[in-house]
Amino acid sequence: MISYRIRRLPMDGDPARRYHLFDRAEGLLLVADQGSPWLPPDLPPQVRFSRPDGERLATMDLPRPDERRAERKHNYAIIYEHAVYALITALDLSGGTAALNAPPPAGPPSFDRLVIEVEGHRWLGLRWTEEGEGGPLLVIYDAAAADLPAAVDPEAADLPEPIGLLEVGAGDYDFDLTLPAGRLAQAPLLGLALAYLVDGELLVAEGAAYSRAANRPG
Repeated sequence: MISYRIRRLPMDGDPARRYHLFDRAEGLLLVADQGSPWLPPDLPPQVRFSRPDGERLATMDLPRPDERRAERKHNYAIIYEHAVYALITALDLSGGTAALNAPPPAGPPSFDRLVIEVEGHRWLGLRWTEEGEGGPLLVIYDAAAADLPAAVDPEAADLPEPIGLLEVGAGDYDFDLTLPAGRLAQAPLLGLALAYLVDGELLVAEGAAYSRAANRPG
């Protein structure tokens, strides 16, 4: 297994989110920033992944606001070297349906799992859903090797050993990420994309909880 640490940079009122990914020796490997503010209006929203020196490595397409409909699943394509390097499909099957929950106007769709197709692999990432409990934020399984369908019920299924974890970080880091060693040529790229998607869903949930608390009578 190979481990990384991820830090979310302060937003300071800026809606664009930015992240730094480090190796275990605290060397900066990759930077991600939401590209919507600097993209021309006719292009789709994106996340830009860059090397520490600012050289752009890849982008990840985000759904346009008018595409965020509850009956649609959402695909996130990571474009590397002018081709689709990975395709991440977000699904919300927590209610027994493949429809995504309707997101807030400016927020990402919510999901309880991610289907990950990358470098010939098919992986399944399951969100941790036990409120108030500790545990990983995303558990990654080798769906192809274990013959796991996307609609697997994690409560009822006998799941195999995970191949990766995204967890709450310690100290100055917001996330700890573990991925299988030797399987991906661009593991930091995929890992930072997964952290971006999971953290976006967490921020929406935290905002909704804050709004409910602020509007609670008495």
